[in-house]
Amino acid sequence: MKVTILNIIAIAILGFLQVSAATISMSGYTKEIFTITINENKNKLYTVNGSSCTVEMQYFKGSASSDYFKGNISKESSTVIKKYKDGRVESKARYILTGNDSSNGRCTIFIEDNMIGYDSQKRPVTKPIVITNNSKLSFLQTADLQGVVDDKGNGTKIVHIMWNESNKSKIPYPSVQLPDQSRNYNKEIFTFDINVGGAGFDNVSGADQAMAMMIGFTCSSNTRDFKGKGLDNFIDTRMQFRGQAQTLSARYILEGTDGDGRKCKVYIENNGIDANGINTEPIIITDNPKWAWIEYAPLHGDSTLSNGFQIHLYTVNDPNLWENPQIPQIQEPEPEPEQPQQQLSNCSSKITAQGYPCCASNCKVVYTDNDGTWGVENDNWCGCGVDTKQNSRCSQEVISQGYPCCSSCSTVYYIDEVGAWGVENGDWCGTPLHCSNYAM
Repeated sequence: MKVTILNIIAIAILGFLQVSAATISMSGYTKEIFTITINENKNKLYTVNGSSCTVEMQYFKGSASSDYFKGNISKESSTVIKKYKDGRVESKARYILTGNDSSNGRCTIFIEDNMIGYDSQKRPVTKPIVITNNSKLSFLQTADLQGVVDDKGNGTKIVHIMWNESNKSKIPYPSVQLPDQSRNYNKEIFTFDINVGGAGFDNVSGADQAMAMMIGFTCSSNTRDFKGKGLDNFIDTRMQFRGQAQTLSARYILEGTDGDGRKCKVYIENNGIDANGINTEPIIITDNPKWAWIEYAPLHGDSTLSNGFQIHLYTVNDPNLWENPQIPQIQEPEPEPEQPQQQLSNCSSKITAQGYPCCASNCKVVYTDNDGTWGVENDNWCGCGVDTKQNSRCSQEVISQGYPCCSSCSTVYYIDEVGAWGVENGDWCGTPLHCSNYAM
């Protein structure tokens, strides 16, 4: 299965995609808009091992460089990765770039980068949302963009955000997902005290009334059931598009003790809208086994100001939820069967020196140049060589140029310092060394 433009539009409308093992094609995404270097802070990786998934919150800094833009990530940001026990993976990075466009004009760019799968090389593929105050780059807000992530090791990642320039259709803005209000959410399970400030405040006003805000905050809890403190400064990310309500998504992790004195951590992802008050449908992941049921329960959130700024999270008042929790029996994904080791062709060293691999031994030549013969596998170029046994029959200098040995002692059309040359299938080949009488 490969993701098509119809899939891309569906992702934009629905706002999410459950990542599976499906291969995402990068075909058509040929223009590199941003090359973003991510430098992860090794001292700021926070994890919560829940019942349904493991959450990783990784803080990072970085920079961007391309023909369109040069600048830096304005302040330390974070990626949240949720690795579900059933094999699904969700990853979302949010950050703001500040710098200059190609005309040296100042600009600010907000990016939310959502992972949608993997390419043929098992690299994460992303679908970015872009909002910018720069008129030259405003087309990116509705352009068909896709990213691919190269992991360079040691906490460094390179994100290549690519543009499908041939797709002239405007990609629609994400639609607002309204929180559920069909149930009576009257059992409060958490109350958090929020102090706005933390990492500060950033705002990007884009074209077509698009807007993004990143609001810093710290948090704590001091209730009978949970006393804890946030592990770092966190961000509430707001977005708004023409004719839609303002969305919010605050991600934070607290560590503390429950009412029985048990140490535990709680991850909150409070997603919703702010329209005449905060109204959310949160995700809660916790390593406290007593609260495992919360990960599967219907949840709702709101806010009050009577005792300072507080966030309240609720579920429905159904004792079966916590007295007889129906925690799904999650079937661990079966490991992918080992693929038999594919024998590679003996391709030109001039091709491999450029960083391209050799194709499989049964490859088909689709292009020939001075570097050798080329094939295509998994939408990527590779060197298409010839059978190793056949290679030993003619000059190695012929083979090093990417040409095969001729299959027989056929007519010699050309002789140079490399050796004798024949023609087969409309292309040059090296005359075998045992052909002592070169007939021209």
